[in-house]
Amino acid sequence: MANLIIEAPLVDGSLMPIINEVDSCSDAVVLVCGDDLRPPPNRVTIVVTTSRGKRVEINIPNGEGQAHVTIDGEEV
Repeated sequence: MANLIIEAPLVDGSLMPIINEVDSCSDAVVLVCGDDLRPPPNRVTIVVTTSRGKRVEINIPNGEGQAHVTIDGEEV
């Protein structure tokens, strides 16, 4: 089970769920990379730089682990 949620609020006000707590982190990696990439990825990393210059990284493992977040290199 994943510890992340990916969803898309739609312009009509409804919500499209994409990944939720019953899915695995591997499901999220497959969503981003597909399932035919060889060699397969170890993880997917999403990087956001805030307006204050903080670097936020979300690492989603391609396996049984859980996603984790770092801010400026420090795990949260």
